[in-house]
Amino acid sequence: MRATSFSKGFLGVLAILALAQSLAAASSKIAEVKTYGNFETAGIIIKVSGMDFDETAKIEYRKSGETTYRRGHDFVRYDGNHMATSLFGLDLASTYELKITLTDPDGVSGTNPVTSSVKTKKEYALPKPLRVVKVSTQAQLDSALGKAKPGDEIRLAAGTYAKGIHIYGTKSGTAANPITVTSQGTAKPVIKGTSDGGIELEGLSYYVFNNLEVHNESGDGIGMRGCHDIVVRQCYVHDSRPGDYTNNIFIQHGEEASPAYTGNYLILNNKIGDNVHAKVDENQGPGATNVNVAGQSYFGICVAYQPGGFLTIRGNTIYGTVDGIHCCGDEGGSPVMDPNDLDVLGTWRDQNLDVYDNVIYDCKDDGIECDGHMTNGRIFRNRIGKCENAFSMAPFYPGPLFVIRNYAHGFHQGSFKQNTGVEGITRNVLIYHNTIMEKTRGTTAHCGDEHCLYRGEPALEQNFVYKNNIFYARGRVYNGDMYTADNYHKNDVFDYNLMYSTRQSDKTYVYKWVCSYGDSLNNTRYTSFAAFKAAVKQEKNGKWGDPKLVTSLLKGYSKNSKLLDLKIQAGSPAIDAGVVIPGINDKYSGKGPDIGAYEKGTSGAGRKAAPVRRGR
Repeated sequence: MRATSFSKGFLGVLAILALAQSLAAASSKIAEVKTYGNFETAGIIIKVSGMDFDETAKIEYRKSGETTYRRGHDFVRYDGNHMATSLFGLDLASTYELKITLTDPDGVSGTNPVTSSVKTKKEYALPKPLRVVKVSTQAQLDSALGKAKPGDEIRLAAGTYAKGIHIYGTKSGTAANPITVTSQGTAKPVIKGTSDGGIELEGLSYYVFNNLEVHNESGDGIGMRGCHDIVVRQCYVHDSRPGDYTNNIFIQHGEEASPAYTGNYLILNNKIGDNVHAKVDENQGPGATNVNVAGQSYFGICVAYQPGGFLTIRGNTIYGTVDGIHCCGDEGGSPVMDPNDLDVLGTWRDQNLDVYDNVIYDCKDDGIECDGHMTNGRIFRNRIGKCENAFSMAPFYPGPLFVIRNYAHGFHQGSFKQNTGVEGITRNVLIYHNTIMEKTRGTTAHCGDEHCLYRGEPALEQNFVYKNNIFYARGRVYNGDMYTADNYHKNDVFDYNLMYSTRQSDKTYVYKWVCSYGDSLNNTRYTSFAAFKAAVKQEKNGKWGDPKLVTSLLKGYSKNSKLLDLKIQAGSPAIDAGVVIPGINDKYSGKGPDIGAYEKGTSGAGRKAAPVRRGR
């Protein structure tokens, strides 16, 4: 009996020890914090050791000198051992103190919360030169570039420089003293070029190109390969070589830079477009929408082959190309990494992207194409006009991608493209406070039905969140197709959106819901918002009604641009009807945030969103 009791007791102790070891093994901790500060945003990435996917993390932040922390947007897990989030609406040239708290049902070890800091950039200004070199001929320009030293400002006289600018890996500036190429006066010198490019840079760093016109029909407009810390500012880049996958601005191959994958490109306040090409019709033809018409260059701005992180595309006007901005590269590139794979940024390096305050229109295919890899991307305050799809995430990974306060009208297929046959799971896209209005159509839609948001197949897509958006449709608000095994749209959240369709007088279904192939709700149709809510258990706090949008043309743009004002008017059901999303909209006017891109009671017009007051 004694031996048996001892055995039972000993086995009990072993069980307790095993349980304790199991719990200890399951606990997690913040192992590393990395921060990046841009002009008005910041990116934060944490590495979590012991992650078993039930952890969450929050961030609080305050400007140095303040006493009270504010809540930021919660972290989003993007691979098997990392989470990321972003901060918005920060002041220039300011230091922010951060407090990051990890929560794990299995326990948290180590320091928790963890503190850190991030500093935003000051507003960009041209560097002060150490030496000014004036040129007026191609020969003088070539000589000045060949002899360039850090701090040089090479000033071009008005005129045409037929051979362009080609610099290969021998003459770079420094962080303190970049090399600047600019105009002598207000008139933009014209850079032509060759099949190698109008302005072609390889293996260079710390250059600024300012107030130039680049018109190279023989090759790309501006090409940057294996470079870092390059600024393109207030240039007019247009009508580059027409054809398949040609570029007005092209950034590529960060692995060839020194140090590799440094990035830090700034594309600021440029006009980029294609003026001379065959007409693109109302249905985005002739031909397939992703094929250029005669004389048309393909990309306004293209990013590919892992150019490096920390790219800012801000304040540009882009028009007339097939795709406006292709800002994430290498879609479907090998290896395709799954959501639980470790250390994605060790393989796919692009991170902390900012695309904002751009106006994009008259594109044959996509306005902003996010197809490919990006960790912690931010797409906000852009205006999208005539195009096939306003935004494309087909595919997109690993995220998170914040899509916030954009205006879109004039798309022919849909607002957010997600269906693709390219390998990989599209995931972690957060769509907040956008105003989406489907255009009126003179002819039947080429996709077989009119809709505002299309979620079709083929698709492997998960973890999209749609909150506080206006979806104004001419037919179906949400539409989709899912008829193929092993395809899905899953774990998506729709809530607090304001929806409306002008098709009120016929029996057309207002919603067609898709989820996972084989699910009983997949491909189900609903004739009313109430029926949709009751069946699919989405939009619990959503609203139906005319948002009362201002539909006059955006000032300064033609009717064909399809760029509309899209502010909400007095009496709109969008006013004060949104949900507070920490770190996104906790500064608002009224009793609550307004749904959509515009906050009533502020100017809200034009390219840049006006600052808004804190809620009362």
